[in-house]
Amino acid sequence: MIRMGWIAVVLCVALLGVACHRRPLTDPEDRALLNVHLVTEGINNVTCNIYNEAVARPEITSEALRALIYGSEGTPILSQGFLTNRTIDERGYETLGAAIRLAPGAYRVLSYNFDLETVQIDDEEHYDNIYGYTQEVSEKLYARFGSRADEIGRVCYQPDHLMVARKTPLQVDIHPDVMRIDLDAHTVVDTYYIQIRITSPDHMAANAAGVAVLSGLVPANRFGVNERMEEEPISVYFEMHQSTDPRIEEANQSVLCGTFNTFGRLDASKSELRVVISVLTRDGEKHQKVVDMTPIFATEDARERHWLLIDEVWDIPAPIYPDTGGGFNPEVDDWEDVEEVIPIGPKH
Repeated sequence: MIRMGWIAVVLCVALLGVACHRRPLTDPEDRALLNVHLVTEGINNVTCNIYNEAVARPEITSEALRALIYGSEGTPILSQGFLTNRTIDERGYETLGAAIRLAPGAYRVLSYNFDLETVQIDDEEHYDNIYGYTQEVSEKLYARFGSRADEIGRVCYQPDHLMVARKTPLQVDIHPDVMRIDLDAHTVVDTYYIQIRITSPDHMAANAAGVAVLSGLVPANRFGVNERMEEEPISVYFEMHQSTDPRIEEANQSVLCGTFNTFGRLDASKSELRVVISVLTRDGEKHQKVVDMTPIFATEDARERHWLLIDEVWDIPAPIYPDTGGGFNPEVDDWEDVEEVIPIGPKH
């Protein structure tokens, strides 16, 4: 999450130009150009293996990448700053770069997209320890799951795609010309598509999305070494929307579906993989469906394409209204347009 204005970003860009050892700015041995390419090819449910074209997909782009230059042992941070010069490389990938200064020596270089909405970064002083994570959802979102809120454990927001570039070791020798350093950034986040077949989608409240939490997921990633932190499993919160699946060879092709991001799933032996889906019907009642996801994660679709296709049919219950003989009936007629002139001004 961006915690500083662009003035601070500009100042940090200037910091990136500071050498690890004090040398004249014009010294050719220090000059280098760092370019980081955002490689988005081959990301399931984002740029490949799209199951449902009607479902919105995350867009992977960035206005600024942060670059950290560590000593050869991974600590301390010798220099840091931001890459903001945006271009498109010959492969079609978005590329961000900046001029830097590096004296001859050995380094570790780490870069990631700074303008993230949900991912937070901690323990950055050591290359091996820096990690990304997301915060726990609000009490308001917990309340959507009613009595099951106590059963689903700690629920966190889903992470943005954290794009990470690494170079270790980076050996800098004496060079008469500007040294060019090109790194490819890849995501450390997975995107999954999930769907469940439903009947009677018209029973759901108009314009109300279903909400879901999936348990048994990794809470964070030590992205300097690309290591999933599996100490404590979490659940991830996401929305599911009505759609249709033409691949279903039956008259009813209605589904509830969506995508979600995660740092990964834990091994099935370490946690319980379970999804809890909650929807509202037109009478304001909440209905929930719990599905064991362990066998679904074991399917070829899940392993190879990150498709979680629940082979069950959820019958959405019909709304229950009071008797028509009296009392309040929550059904309403369609809106009608009404035009009326409202006088504005002093009263005469």
